Amino acid sequence: MVEFYGLFGLVTMIFAEIALQLKIPPFVSFFCPLIWLGYILLVDNLIYLLKGNSLLTRHPKRTIFLFLLSVIFWTIFEIYNFFNPGWQYLNIQTLEKVAGIIAFSTILPAVFETTELLQSLHLFDEFKKPKVKLINKNFLRLSIGIGAAFIVLPFFFRGWWVWIMVWTNFFLFFDPLNYLNGQPSIFRDIKNGNWKTPLSLAFAGIVCGFLWEWWNWGAVARWRYLLSDVPLKDIKIFEMPILGYFGYVPFAWELYAMYNFVKFLFLKKAKK
Repeated sequence: MVEFYGLFGLVTMIFAEIALQLKIPPFVSFFCPLIWLGYILLVDNLIYLLKGNSLLTRHPKRTIFLFLLSVIFWTIFEIYNFFNPGWQYLNIQTLEKVAGIIAFSTILPAVFETTELLQSLHLFDEFKKPKVKLINKNFLRLSIGIGAAFIVLPFFFRGWWVWIMVWTNFFLFFDPLNYLNGQPSIFRDIKNGNWKTPLSLAFAGIVCGFLWEWWNWGAVARWRYLLSDVPLKDIKIFEMPILGYFGYVPFAWELYAMYNFVKFLFLKKAKK
C-alpha cells in the first residue's frame, strides 16, 4: 500500500546500519546511498501521511529528475574542491566510486524532502516579518554581480574563507535571476515578509548537514576535512568544525535557487 512505502525506507536504513556494523560486503560500501535513499522514502511517506500528497506521489518524474540534477550540482562543488581542497575521500575503491555517485544523487532530494516535511508540520506558517523594501532591482543587480564574482574568484585564491564564496555564490547569482523571471525566489519571499520557505530550507540544510556528518562519521568510505586554518577548528560535531554547520543554510538556499533556475530554462524551452 502506498501509505506504507516509508516502511521500506526505514527497513533500508536499518539494514544499512547493520551492514555497516557487521561489515557485510558489498553493502558496507553502499552505506551512505542506502541510508539516504531510505531516509528520502521515509520522509516522503511521512509527508504523504501528514497531508495526503508528497513530492514522490505528486511528481514521480520530477523526483527522478532531482536525483539526476543532484549529481550535476554536486559535481560543480567537487570541481571547486579540486582547485581548493576542503575535503578528501578515504577508502575509495571501484564499488565506493559507484556508491559515491549514487550518494551524490540523494543530496537535492534529501534537502527538498526535509524542507517539505518541515512545512507540513507548519513550523513557520505564522512567522511573519515586515516587508523588506531594500530588495529592489538595484539590490538584485548587485547580488548578481557579487554572485558572479564569487563563482569565479575561488579558482584563484586559497584558504578556508574561499568556501564562504562557494557556499553562497549560486544563491546570490541565481536567486535574483529567478526573482526577475517570475520564478520562486527567496529574495522575493523575504521582501514580502514571508519567511516560511527561507526558514524551512535553512533548517532543512542544518538537519541534513547534521545527518551527513553523523552518518559519514562511522562510515568505512567517508570524507575527511582538510582545512586547518578554520576558526574554532578544534570544536567539532563529528568531523565538521562547528562553524562549518552555518554553511548548510546558504547551501540549501543555493540548491533551491539553482533548481528553480534550471526548471525555468526547461519550461522556457518547452514553450518554444
